[in-house]
Amino acid sequence: MTHIRFGTDGWRAQMGREFSFKNVRIFAGGYAQYLKKKKKKDNLKIIVNYDTRFLSKKFAQETARILSLEHIETFVPERDVPLAPISLAIIQNKYDGGVTFTASFSKPVYNGIKVFDERGVTALPGETQLIEDEIEKIAGNYVFQPRYPNNSLINQIDVQEPYIDYIESLIDFELIKDSGAKIIVDNLYGTSREYLDYVLSKNHIDIETIHGFINSPFEGIISSCSKSSLADLSKLVVEQAAHIGLATDIDGDRFGIVDSRGKYMSSNLIMPPLIDYLIRVRKMEGGIVKSLSATNNIRKVAEYYGRQVYSTPVGFKYLADVMCSKDAFIAVESSNGASLKSIINIKDGILFNLLVTEMLAYYKMDWNKILTDFYSRFPHLYNFEIAMARNEARMERFRALVERNQFSFDSYKLKEVKRIDGIKFLFEDSWLLLRESGTNNVIRLYAESDSVIKARKLIKIGRGFIE
Repeated sequence: MTHIRFGTDGWRAQMGREFSFKNVRIFAGGYAQYLKKKKKKDNLKIIVNYDTRFLSKKFAQETARILSLEHIETFVPERDVPLAPISLAIIQNKYDGGVTFTASFSKPVYNGIKVFDERGVTALPGETQLIEDEIEKIAGNYVFQPRYPNNSLINQIDVQEPYIDYIESLIDFELIKDSGAKIIVDNLYGTSREYLDYVLSKNHIDIETIHGFINSPFEGIISSCSKSSLADLSKLVVEQAAHIGLATDIDGDRFGIVDSRGKYMSSNLIMPPLIDYLIRVRKMEGGIVKSLSATNNIRKVAEYYGRQVYSTPVGFKYLADVMCSKDAFIAVESSNGASLKSIINIKDGILFNLLVTEMLAYYKMDWNKILTDFYSRFPHLYNFEIAMARNEARMERFRALVERNQFSFDSYKLKEVKRIDGIKFLFEDSWLLLRESGTNNVIRLYAESDSVIKARKLIKIGRGFIE
């Protein structure tokens, strides 16, 4: 029995322990059998990608070799690539799916695997369970025997040019250039270097870049778009008197924004005004997909414009699945991930950095103007998130909480309880969500209200449920 188990965002494990070449080979063998049973056809075609982590490229090459021995044609980029260009390549070339070696924002000692289906979106739990089933069939008696791969089935592919063309079809770079914007780009040692910075430079926009090279240990920086990870970016934006700082995480699917004062701008702060801009100025049609943990101001904007809202569990694979099947133009999660329905339906940090920059250019580079205007029409909501380490006692209380039917909140009028991902309490002007993380060994607590005091009190109530 292996330890290969797919969570909210793929399989992640520590290198040198569960994440080994042996387990990667077992995964590749199981994945090959899954594809053959699902597709029931010859000439299967798969793209195999990797991020800038230590050994990611080697893991990808080994996977391509194993797949070639199973008579599956593979396409491997000549360098590490963000996730969105991989999704685009799957769709444009009609591949049968794809694999990317990445552990997203986890520490450098970790690596991981994300599996994409033929729609270019992350495989849903039903599909990853089928992959796990095939893995288990071969894992028990697995002995690696070196065999020579079929090199005629392993190809290099360039995915940058089609993706840059795609981005240029969506963004008004002339508006950004004419605004005189000065931009600092933080690549965080990730795959978006020569993508985000390149497309801005190509369109004659004043930029400066940092952390734009491969550095597998990340120099102590967790390659995510959190406030702490963007400290260098914040400092440089202020020193250089830039209008905005842009960042992407290691695999390019999350965005990070710093304003001209060096202030970190959370997704819950940015996305409601951006959605308002996309509807009001860009005239985009359709509904909105949001995760349970995303700010309720997204729903307020949707109601104002008469748009449908679709709520999903946390995990972008759920949002992407709804995007593919519903009339929705955007999908948003609270952890700096969003997708615009065009060709690609996965989250794209590069695209959303540029959409925010375009919005800022439209409003003459004035964040205060954007927020003042927005909060004159919609409520100012405050949200908090904390993570509590899982242990047996806390998990027992959490499970009991999810199963309970009767609740009493002293100063909050409970309107509804949702259980599609953990448990979410909806009140008159606030909400509280408790859920088990699918990527880390924690229980996450989220709260939002129209005052800081109320939101913090809800977090305290949430802690009380499981402590």
